[in-house]
Amino acid sequence: MFKGALSTLAANVIDEVVECADLGVSWRELLKPPRSGHYDIVVATEPKVRNALLLKRISHRLFISPAANFRFSDRQPRADMPYPDSVYEQLRCLGELAAGRKLQIKPVIDVGAANERLAKQLLPDGKRYLGLAPGSAGESKRWPLRRYIDLAKAHGSNDLTPVFFLGPEEISMYEEIARAVPQALFPEQVAGSRNLGGALFSIALAQRIAVGVANDAGGGHLLAAGCRPLITLFGHTSEQKFKPPYGRRIAINARDYGGTDMSLIPVDRVAVEINLLLQMTASC
Repeated sequence: MFKGALSTLAANVIDEVVECADLGVSWRELLKPPRSGHYDIVVATEPKVRNALLLKRISHRLFISPAANFRFSDRQPRADMPYPDSVYEQLRCLGELAAGRKLQIKPVIDVGAANERLAKQLLPDGKRYLGLAPGSAGESKRWPLRRYIDLAKAHGSNDLTPVFFLGPEEISMYEEIARAVPQALFPEQVAGSRNLGGALFSIALAQRIAVGVANDAGGGHLLAAGCRPLITLFGHTSEQKFKPPYGRRIAINARDYGGTDMSLIPVDRVAVEINLLLQMTASC
């Protein structure tokens, strides 16, 4: 991903990206020499013992791993600080152990002046925008597209312009949405916008919405990176594990309605939360 769709996020942050390195995935790796080269710090993010033992073979100065309650790690968190459920907090914990100090994380992302200009051109001042990210790599994590359309139609006449965030896997949704919601905007599909900034352009757009609604998926995390109020919809996945950590966030779970099927989440509930976030934002 950091060589493809997320390459703009990795630029000037990650020195080298090795995709499909085949490290830490099979005990058969013990039959081969370890990866060449010496690394200052190796962080094994997976909690599996196998991954920790295999990755520890890489030449290093410091090794960090949560496997077996940090038994293989050169540094461990304090005994009174259990390993968190949230993926974000897990990575933060590992990063702080690697750095040997608390990390001050700044959630605002510099999207670049060109992305900001185009985002402002496509979503100009003077309007309020409802960001909608209906996609997900897994169908079981998607709230039905018809619900997103109903939500857009309900708010499109209420001084809130619907803006759909459609990635490459969601282009097939475009025509159905455009027919049903003529006032909807699709800024990522505007000619010239695709090649400008990739994920950074999506975040620049997300910075201009009043509130967003998204599935528990990559598109939702891009909206969250815009640091605007966001409602995330969960089915079989865990709110505690995957809820975006920064900004004003509301999670709605299908389990509150008797199961894990995303279609159990009613449009009315999401609409109520949108209005609540708008009121809270207006009072800030």
